[in-house]
Amino acid sequence: MQKKKSLNPIPLSLRDRKRYVVFELLSGKKFSEQETVQAMNKVFLQLFGEIGLAKMNYSTVLFNPRNNKGIVKTNNVSLVEAKSGILFLKGVAGNEVIPRILYVSGTINKAKSKMK
Repeated sequence: MQKKKSLNPIPLSLRDRKRYVVFELLSGKKFSEQETVQAMNKVFLQLFGEIGLAKMNYSTVLFNPRNNKGIVKTNNVSLVEAKSGILFLKGVAGNEVIPRILYVSGTINKAKSKMK
């Protein structure tokens, strides 16, 4: 059997380079992944709009509710916007938080190792 090819794959040279931003939310309360993602999506949408989010290629990859640390994925062109969007987060589920950027990486494995 032949392997099925996709119609028009994007060549590696034209794909965006990814960056993973590891962040921490300082607060007395532990938040669920759903609460955090909703709050972050709301802030990013207010700051950049739908077109800005599409250009950033933003997504929340992982969030650990035990230590309130998470990873956000973006492209390397919009790294500054992604970091500023995280820092504009002031509250999650009605509770005040202080966001802190811990690390920026080009690989998901390195970012996961810095989350511990």
